[in-house]
Amino acid sequence: MSAFVDLLHTVRVFFTGNLGLKAGALGLAILMLSLVHGAEDMERNVYVGVVVQPPADAQNMILVTEVPDRVRVRLKGSRARLNAIRQENLPPVDVSLKTKDESRYYLEKEIFDLPTGVSVMQVVPPSLVFKWVPRAIRELPVEVSLDGKLPAGLEWAGEPEVFPETMRVDGPRDVVNSMRTVRSMEIDVTELEDGVVQREVPLVGAPANTTFGDQTVLVTLRVQPKMKERVLSPLRVDAEGVVPRALRPRAITARIRGPEAIVDQLNPASVLAIVNLSDVPLKKGALAVPVELRGLPDEIEVLDLEPALITVLLGE
Repeated sequence: MSAFVDLLHTVRVFFTGNLGLKAGALGLAILMLSLVHGAEDMERNVYVGVVVQPPADAQNMILVTEVPDRVRVRLKGSRARLNAIRQENLPPVDVSLKTKDESRYYLEKEIFDLPTGVSVMQVVPPSLVFKWVPRAIRELPVEVSLDGKLPAGLEWAGEPEVFPETMRVDGPRDVVNSMRTVRSMEIDVTELEDGVVQREVPLVGAPANTTFGDQTVLVTLRVQPKMKERVLSPLRVDAEGVVPRALRPRAITARIRGPEAIVDQLNPASVLAIVNLSDVPLKKGALAVPVELRGLPDEIEVLDLEPALITVLLGE
C-alpha cells in the first residue's frame, strides 16, 4: 500500500512540479514549430490581369486573335509570404507592343511585380499571340425577322418599323464589307392581337471580332382586322332639302373598304346615297352636286364613287 502511495506521489510531482517552467517550454516549442513550418517553401496559383497597349502603327487595325484578360501564375515561396499575397492587390501585366508585326509576346517571369522572396515557377499561357487586320466601320440597315403567321382574321396594317433604322458595325474590314444588313432576333407573331405592339428585340450576335453600336432595337408592329373591298351597285340617289325636277343619273356605284367581317355583313339596302340641296340656290338650271353615303359603319372607308357628282335639275 505504501509503495502505491509513493507511486501516486511521484506521478503528481512529475506533472505538477515546475509547472510554470514546463508551460513556458511548451509555448516555446509551439512557437519554434510555427516558425519552422511558416518558413517551409510551398507553391500557389494566382491570376494576374493582362492589359494590352496597341502599337502606334495599329490605329486603323483591329486585333482578331483572342487575348486572355488574365493569366495563371504558379508562385513559390514561404508559406507565410504566399499566404500574405492578396490576388486582388496584384498589379496587372502591362503588355506594350512596339509594332503590329510583333506576332508573339512572351510573358517573362521578370515582368510580374511580386513580393521579395516569391518567385514565378510557371505562367499559363506562357505567351500571347497577336494578329492585326484592317478595320472598317459602317452603318447598315436593320432587318426585322418575323416568325409564324398572324391569327385568323388579322393582317398587317403596315410594314414593321424599327428604331434605329441603321446600326453602327465595327470590325475586320473583310467581314464588315461582306455584311448587307443587321438582323434582329425572330419575333413570334402567332399570338398578336389587333392594335399597335412595341417590343425591344435583341440583335442576332455579331460575327467574330465585330461589335454593334447597340445590342437591341425597338420594333413597332401594327395589326388590324383583315380588310376587304366591296362594290355596292346600284345605289339609288335621293335628294334632301329641295325636291328637284330631275337627278341624273339616279343610281351610282360605290367601292368601299373595311374589316372583312363588317363588310361581309353589310346590307346594301341600309346604305343611302344622298345629294344635299339645302344650301343650293333656288333657280332654274342644272347643278353638279356631290353625293354622300350614309348608313355606313364607322369602320368602313369609301374608296370611290362613280359618279361622284350628280346633275341636279331645278325649277319647273
